[in-house]
Amino acid sequence: MNNELPVKYTLRTIQKDGGDMMDFSMYSFAHFLKNAGHLLKSHRHDFYSFILCLGGSGSHIIDFEEYEILPNRLFFINYDQIHTWKLNDDIKGYILLFTKSFYNLIFTGNDLVKSDTAVENLPVFVDIPEDELPFWLHTFENIKLEFKKEGAVTDEIICLLLKSCVLKMDSLSDRNQSDFVTPDYRETLVIEFKKRVNKNFREWKSTRDYAQLLSVTPNYLNILVKEFTGKPAGEIIRQRVILEAKRLLSHTDLSVRQISLELGFTDNSHFGKYFKKAAGITPDNFRKSSYGG
Repeated sequence: MNNELPVKYTLRTIQKDGGDMMDFSMYSFAHFLKNAGHLLKSHRHDFYSFILCLGGSGSHIIDFEEYEILPNRLFFINYDQIHTWKLNDDIKGYILLFTKSFYNLIFTGNDLVKSDTAVENLPVFVDIPEDELPFWLHTFENIKLEFKKEGAVTDEIICLLLKSCVLKMDSLSDRNQSDFVTPDYRETLVIEFKKRVNKNFREWKSTRDYAQLLSVTPNYLNILVKEFTGKPAGEIIRQRVILEAKRLLSHTDLSVRQISLELGFTDNSHFGKYFKKAAGITPDNFRKSSYGG
């Protein structure tokens, strides 16, 4: 290990034969495995990923949670999530890689489709029912054809197909089993809160900070966040801070003091108490346990 986080790949660096497109790429899983050394090490991406597993076995570890690889399981990897794989040779499926700018190549103001409210809130995975599988196979094959064709409107066609994938994955997720309804002001506010937390958790750690930014009272923000997520706003903030702390403790040699500074704590002891209260273990002991010590 060193003092850096795991390698952060771009579409240019994820594979040597990635082609000329800078914002989108597609592979079969079998092809990807031919040069898969990076998959077996913790890494993060500067892009989104759809990964459709059609066969094989193993597991996918995403931010300290291990998920079994099963046929017809669709994974979604967001920007900067740390993940790695435990793969067997018989893995089959598709891998789609695309950036925010590519997804927004065709702009739409529809909250169900645009990046900020759709892609950012997709679940880690869904299991595709048999009656839904033809849609995914047909869509991925169409994307593959367009990708190979490189026609005048290839990017636009693929972008529209990606948007359909986002909608379909969202409809399959546990958090959205009801019919699509345009988010009202309250839900939009909670979505914006979560976006801001993901961006500003190093600097702001109180509900009051985010309430002021969103022009609402802390109490009102807390009520809305708990209504839509089942957790108070302060817990959402703490979870994001602790996730980043765990990433740094597990994947770097930074000292606990350096990590506390990186996360915006000026007092090392305050960070230690904050971490233990949320995680139930001290930062040092968490680091030892993550190394198997």
